[in-house]
Amino acid sequence: MKRKIKIMVSLLFLFMSYNAGAQQTTMQKLINKTWTLVSNNANECLYKHQYTATQLIESVVCQEKTTSGNADFYLSNQIETTFDYSKVGNVTDGKYIISFVPEMNGHSYFNVDEIIEITDTYFELKSLKSNFVFKFHAQ
Repeated sequence: MKRKIKIMVSLLFLFMSYNAGAQQTTMQKLINKTWTLVSNNANECLYKHQYTATQLIESVVCQEKTTSGNADFYLSNQIETTFDYSKVGNVTDGKYIISFVPEMNGHSYFNVDEIIEITDTYFELKSLKSNFVFKFHAQ
């Protein structure tokens, strides 16, 4: 009887260890997907985010016209006040997305967004500038 319990505990431990090792990083959940903004208004534009390991590509489709832009980004577990290029592509987990566009129409853009929730198919993001919450579904 003791042997059966030991075997069951050992198998349970192995199963839990395997599942812990199989969990995806935040970066793995973000990349290689098209994240489409959930909108209640069918007449609005379509907003999409795509992530590579180093770039955020935002595109907007309005009246069959598409505009897009790129930003460097990295993940962080803390709110950042400056952009650290050495972290781009080197951090795989984090609660915050730190992005930067050095020049667009004569301005630079630094953003910090909080990841509220992320799964393989759902992504909820809060802008720390506007406090708006954006909900995305993966395509």
